[in-house]
Amino acid sequence: MAVVNAVQRWLLGLMLACYVLAGVFPAPGERLRRLALPIPVGASALTVPMVLLAMMLFNAGLGVRVADLRGVVARPVRLVLGIAANALLPLLVLPVVALGLRTWHDPAEAEGLVVGLVLAMPIAGGAASWGQNAGANVPLVVAMVMGSTLLSPLTVPIGMHLAGQLVGPDGAGALDDTTTVDVIARTGAGVFTLVSVVLPCLAGVVVRVALGEDRVPRVLPAVKSVNVVNILLLCYINAAGALGQALAHPDPDLLVLALGLSGAVCCLTFCCGRWMSRWTHCDQPDGVSLTFATGMNNSSAAAVLAACWFPHRPAVLLPILSYSLLQKIVAGVAAKPRRPGKRGVAADYARLG
Repeated sequence: MAVVNAVQRWLLGLMLACYVLAGVFPAPGERLRRLALPIPVGASALTVPMVLLAMMLFNAGLGVRVADLRGVVARPVRLVLGIAANALLPLLVLPVVALGLRTWHDPAEAEGLVVGLVLAMPIAGGAASWGQNAGANVPLVVAMVMGSTLLSPLTVPIGMHLAGQLVGPDGAGALDDTTTVDVIARTGAGVFTLVSVVLPCLAGVVVRVALGEDRVPRVLPAVKSVNVVNILLLCYINAAGALGQALAHPDPDLLVLALGLSGAVCCLTFCCGRWMSRWTHCDQPDGVSLTFATGMNNSSAAAVLAACWFPHRPAVLLPILSYSLLQKIVAGVAAKPRRPGKRGVAADYARLG
């Protein structure tokens, strides 16, 4: 258990190491990413990354204490505001980004970045862990994560429809994958989020209820160990799809643009969450909850979806991978060290990202 706790403390550094490993030795990750089971998931097959993602979301659901959510549901205004902000902000920001990228010298790269940025998934489970370090109302964050997750089969296809409009022939240019975007919006995204995100998370909640609160602490150490391996393996596989190609055919300006856009969007979402907390006169715990829920997205799910549908377009994966790291850096800067002895539901909630 001490090893797992140490790994969690150094998780960001280990993720960076996985990125480096994926750039230098992408072949094993590429092979794992292409492995698929003969089980249809929308218009594609069930892949190894989808299975790993489902396991992560199952572990996240296993960390949710249903009893802690009852008081939050009784005061739904801030809960609804956090879920709505996380879902709507990408839809408001994306047209501005697409318009600004019309001057980019390579329309295909610009459109790939737009698609990557629109793959906004539900609130990251890691918002609970990072939020607790900053003094958040953790049950509120967890409720936001659950609500956002349950709505993802609706919100993700809406985002993809918008991306299709922005990058198609009538938008920023003629993306050769416009048909793929339309297919994802109609069938792929909704089924993907249902199978790989919603159902595993609900299954974890159900298993926790079935086990009972007395038995759950016995299995959580093993769950955390599995989850850490899951996170790092999925990070390596997703990064191999983009960084291997990026290093084989270096394009420094694309890398800088992806980092810049991801950083700008990441900071903007955190700032919007902070502004909304002040606008609604939230107390500090609820305000911190709103800030982290607005700023943190489940980039692991977005990366799996992108790697599944756009394996040949590193421009789609680059902003997602950048955002995954940057949101943790911003969260780490915003968070304060947790006071000794302070515990809560986030202590059992896996850091997802």
